[in-house]
Amino acid sequence: MSVRTLAPTIPALCRLLDREEAACHALLGTVLEERAAIRNLAVTEFHPINCKRLVVLESLQALAQEREALVRQIAVQQAFDPATTIQGLIDLLAAPESTGLRERYNSFVSIVKMVRAEIKHNVVLIEGIRGVLDQALSAGAAVAPEVDVYNGDGQHSRAVSANLLIHQQG
Repeated sequence: MSVRTLAPTIPALCRLLDREEAACHALLGTVLEERAAIRNLAVTEFHPINCKRLVVLESLQALAQEREALVRQIAVQQAFDPATTIQGLIDLLAAPESTGLRERYNSFVSIVKMVRAEIKHNVVLIEGIRGVLDQALSAGAAVAPEVDVYNGDGQHSRAVSANLLIHQQG
């Protein structure tokens, strides 16, 4: 295929990568909002943040499917393997056609890596808070007098430690 035939699809793929990158920036925004909510222990803020995140993730999924179809279309036009990935396509295309595409793809991959790193940071924060709460719950061996509950082994008990009571009753 000539560059003239290929020209409309490469710019379309570049625009699509730009849209995916913008969606990743929106996803990063939700991750940072979540971090602020974690740090403030603002549990009520998680639902709206997760709703926004779900919309962004659905958008990213649709964009990824669109990208895969466009890459497949370009691969077929160029007589490449239809299962060629975007990275494979960039590697197979000649330098003038692939330069802008490679730059956009690298920029997109960079933001994806940043989002993953920020999500991992939030997981560490959540695990830290969870660890503090677990320690606080198990620190005291206070006994709840005359409470009719089941202990951790599932045995009926009239008195259990306070932390077990919290786990058993919510």
